[in-house]
Amino acid sequence: MASPARRLARQLLPERLRQSLTARVPSISEGAPQDSKPAPISIEVEPLVVAADLDGAVNAAGGGFYERAWALFQGIPVEEWAAKAADEYVMSGLHVDPEATRATLRDLAASGAAYVPGRAWLAMTSRVFGFGDQELARSLYARLDEAVGDGTNGDTKWVVESRDWLRPWVAADNDEPDAPAAPEGTVSYAVVDYGHPGRSRASANIGDHVQTVASLGHVVRHRDLEFTGESELDDMANRLRERVRPERVREGLSAKVQLMTLQRDASMYQPVPKDTWMLGFGWYMHPIFEMRYGMPFHKNLRPIFVSFHCSTRAMMTDETIEYLKKYAPIGCRDWTTVDILLSVGVPAFFSGCLTTTVSTVFPDATELPGPDAPVGYVDVFDGSIPEGAPTYAQGGLDEVRFRPFVQNIDDAITMLEGYRRDHRKLATSRLHCYLPGRSIGIDIDFRPKNLSDPRFAGLNPLTPAEFDGIRESMNDRLETILTKIFSGASVEEVYTQWREMNAAEVEIARERRAGARKVGDLVSSIAEDVRSNSVSTPEQVPADAIHVAVSARPKQRPKLRRLIKSIAAYSSRPVHLWVQTGGTDLRLDELARPGITLSALDVSGFDGIKQPDGSTLPIGQVERLVVADLLPDVDKLVILPVSAVLTEDIAGLADTDLEGNLVAATDVVGTRAVSGFQQIHAAANKQAERTTEAADLRRDGHQRHAFDFDAFDIDVLVLDAAQWRAQDLLTSLAPYVETYGMTYRNVLLLEVGPHRAVLPERWNAIPGKTAVAKPALARLP
Repeated sequence: MASPARRLARQLLPERLRQSLTARVPSISEGAPQDSKPAPISIEVEPLVVAADLDGAVNAAGGGFYERAWALFQGIPVEEWAAKAADEYVMSGLHVDPEATRATLRDLAASGAAYVPGRAWLAMTSRVFGFGDQELARSLYARLDEAVGDGTNGDTKWVVESRDWLRPWVAADNDEPDAPAAPEGTVSYAVVDYGHPGRSRASANIGDHVQTVASLGHVVRHRDLEFTGESELDDMANRLRERVRPERVREGLSAKVQLMTLQRDASMYQPVPKDTWMLGFGWYMHPIFEMRYGMPFHKNLRPIFVSFHCSTRAMMTDETIEYLKKYAPIGCRDWTTVDILLSVGVPAFFSGCLTTTVSTVFPDATELPGPDAPVGYVDVFDGSIPEGAPTYAQGGLDEVRFRPFVQNIDDAITMLEGYRRDHRKLATSRLHCYLPGRSIGIDIDFRPKNLSDPRFAGLNPLTPAEFDGIRESMNDRLETILTKIFSGASVEEVYTQWREMNAAEVEIARERRAGARKVGDLVSSIAEDVRSNSVSTPEQVPADAIHVAVSARPKQRPKLRRLIKSIAAYSSRPVHLWVQTGGTDLRLDELARPGITLSALDVSGFDGIKQPDGSTLPIGQVERLVVADLLPDVDKLVILPVSAVLTEDIAGLADTDLEGNLVAATDVVGTRAVSGFQQIHAAANKQAERTTEAADLRRDGHQRHAFDFDAFDIDVLVLDAAQWRAQDLLTSLAPYVETYGMTYRNVLLLEVGPHRAVLPERWNAIPGKTAVAKPALARLP
């Protein structure tokens, strides 16, 4: 016969969620309020049900809940996961228990299991390659090669192509191999290319190669440089030199230069001569099979960072930050990157985009479009293209991945020449069409999907004078430092000059960040309204009572009853629930239990907080924002969702030591939303055409906190309500709602950042997402 706990779980939970819970729900009577507090009920740990867990593991891994996925994979036969969920198994395992995972994969590769399909071998090889275990990747690749064979074994075209694509990368060494040193008196110089171990991660955007064209312009403008090789790369550089505009030509700098191409996102796999110089530009956005980034660069590279963009938490490791400090200051393409780097102590300045200087290798056009020439549309997705208008694509071009580097460079030049020859005007969503187009004199309309994209801060809108200022500063800066490099100066001399020549720009950037705009005074009267309608704690509530706030509506009354009964079943102290009702009648008097008292909080009348579009902030958001001010004699408040069920004494949660912080909260579960700044940037992205507001909000966040901090879950909180009121946070945070349309979650992350006490995950167990052996609080459907 099933226990009361199991019967209740069956009533409350769907099959899959029930099986995914790792502990039984306590037995709680559904009868009328009891005369005495029920005795605490022990929690029995449920065994994982292997037969039903594969789908749950796959779903958990797909959501980034790797610990939960890994727990569910345990006990599943290798024959099952290897055939049906190899990618999810390896991805979860390498995040949670990499040693055990790799040991399992070594055994699998040694066995050559025939039941493993080619796509599974590909997934395992890719993830292990990305993890950096080259020896194991080679063993797995050998099995992949056997399984796929000549491509007629039933594998998809994608699997076959990916196998072939990966072959040279697996064969290479990933330990930053040395190449022979450049001959005495010759400067080794790397030209950026965009290959990648991932078939779908190599660049399919010809606009990337426009960046490289612009970067080469700063080299080939020095007419007396000698490119010493006999490769197509040297031939291309010599051809490009013939295109340099007369006023950009520089003479008198004689040096021998040995050129090489460098794969920007995976330089550690290439042999590179010691002290090879490069311009480090662009957006470093593609991790190697989602496992790691190709940053820092190869140990033998000496980068000059300009036009650099980064906003990825996973790339900004401690190692990368120290690397950027070593080669600082970093010239950044946008102000977002400047603020990110300054927040972590990396000297940085705004350089603008390298593609503004592509005009160096575009002499005056011999053919210009007439007034009747059509408007061209380059990757425009807003539905504004007239019927029959000429359209172009710069991104999503798979053929770019397969073409030789030199051909892509030539094609990028041909593309830009065609734009200015055939069209009186262009419209585009691509930054690397808009900026190079302006550089070569095209009248161009920039129509990105979102003008408030963090990549565009400082690059749009630009007056003609501002555009020319970016271009000329870039030209002057790189002329000076490349002259130093090609003159044979030492590494120390080059970086000393780089620091000195950009010191003033770094200081300007620091002053700008320090003066980040603060949101103005509260427009509404919400703070005064709330305080004038504050609520006193009822006299019958004991002084040692635990105060809990929960929001509920009539349809949620059964969940509220369940929550109250679970609190009553375990609490060792009196508890007072402040139920935020949204102005509805929940008949709270019927829900009272021994040791539990309840009061209704109605904030439906506080409609003073407006959003940028003029609408009123939803009542649920208002409830969270004002609750501490509504309760002036409550110093510490536990905030719970109505879906919560306690399985331990709530005093253990309420007595959490906040360590002087405003809140205690659990980390966000999974890997998809762990970045605190991701939430702040997302709020800035919503500003759309209000680009000034977007930039101000990002700068405000980066002034407050170093990039990045762990986001936290706001559904279960322990709040220092006295500190909230003492800091008058309602007055200071409500304007962010009014000005930027931020949510309560947004403003709390902005205010708190990394400064919180961390609650154990057992106080916020979520079925299907967490892997908690004995939850103290579970959030149930």
